Amino acid sequence: MAHTEQHIEAELGSQEAFEQMVKERLRYAVRVALISVLEEEVTAFIGAQPYERNQARRDQRNGHYTRHLETTVGQIADVPVPRTRGGYQTQLFERYHRRRDELDSAIGEMFVKGVSTTKVGQVIETLTGSHPSASTVSRVFHTLEGEYEQWKHRQLAERYVYAFADGTYFTVIYNDEGCKMPILAVVGIAQSGEREVLAFRVGDRENEQAWKDLLEDLKRRGIKTIDLWVSDGNQAMLNAISKKFPDSARQRCVVHKMENVLSYIPTKQQEQIKPELRALFYQKDRQTANQAVAAFIEKYRAVYPTAIACLQRDLEACLTFYAEPSEHWKTIRTNNVMERLFGEVKRRSHTMAAAFRNEESCVLLFYAVIRRLKFNKLTMPVTSEAQPDSAILHNTCQTTVLCSLC
Repeated sequence: MAHTEQHIEAELGSQEAFEQMVKERLRYAVRVALISVLEEEVTAFIGAQPYERNQARRDQRNGHYTRHLETTVGQIADVPVPRTRGGYQTQLFERYHRRRDELDSAIGEMFVKGVSTTKVGQVIETLTGSHPSASTVSRVFHTLEGEYEQWKHRQLAERYVYAFADGTYFTVIYNDEGCKMPILAVVGIAQSGEREVLAFRVGDRENEQAWKDLLEDLKRRGIKTIDLWVSDGNQAMLNAISKKFPDSARQRCVVHKMENVLSYIPTKQQEQIKPELRALFYQKDRQTANQAVAAFIEKYRAVYPTAIACLQRDLEACLTFYAEPSEHWKTIRTNNVMERLFGEVKRRSHTMAAAFRNEESCVLLFYAVIRRLKFNKLTMPVTSEAQPDSAILHNTCQTTVLCSLC
């Protein structure tokens, strides 16, 4: 037994020594390559080799300075960087940038995917031999600020076939107290079938002006027409949509409507009613759906009058999707696109096990998550000008973390 344990320890020791040797040789190779590239770069910049005299020379060498550089194989210490009298700056790495871009990218991605700042530091130390502090990880994350500013002001298409709108809440610290902070968001589907998050912003989801501001931003960035809005029954949102996009059709999320109707039915009877209620929104066409709705209302009007009144309040908006291509019904009869989008962001924020320190951190994490999501492309019918009405474009779905957002 003892002999076996000693043998295992010896093997582990040899393995660690071998790995350390490989890392050291890799770092040496990277150092040699860096120095070679830097010298070639400065030679090309000056237009002459060291001590060479020619009329094409544009500058003079002026010694070196040293700096450390973090790479995926560890820290490369005291890299000699050439200087010139004219102030040459290498293109190999940015001024004052101590880590290579791929390492910063890895730090940011780990943080966004739910790894704590402390654990990110531990992982990077294992890979590179240097340990970035929690504040360093946070600073890397905040380099997204410039990118986010550009993203939220980008130009949008003039027309979107469908748009989904909803709001959700995150916990943010205000005056040392955790409070629910709402974020409103809109996802659009273009004429090509491509989906994207069009915009999001902080705002009370029950406040009509907050929704107006969001929709006005969409119009300011180029949107003129949205054929169909998909949403729940939030009245503030509906009022804003009717004022900013008065010509758009509206689809009421049938899942939310069913929940509302069932809330007026005793719990013991809900399991019996639910399949019949759901069937109203899963018919083969609008005519059949109308017949099913009429039969359902007639059957339960006397027994559950309040529930039937709830169903009838915005029933027409619940059935709008039947006028759209049947291939789209699964996507547009509910607001699941928004539910799953918010779910992805919250899945990341919940791993932090703490409230956001301020609004900026919350908004930036929201952007950091959605920027890496790729949505399914919705199958769009080909227009009669290109092919027969029955022709359908092939679906170009991409397999990603949100491939189910269809």
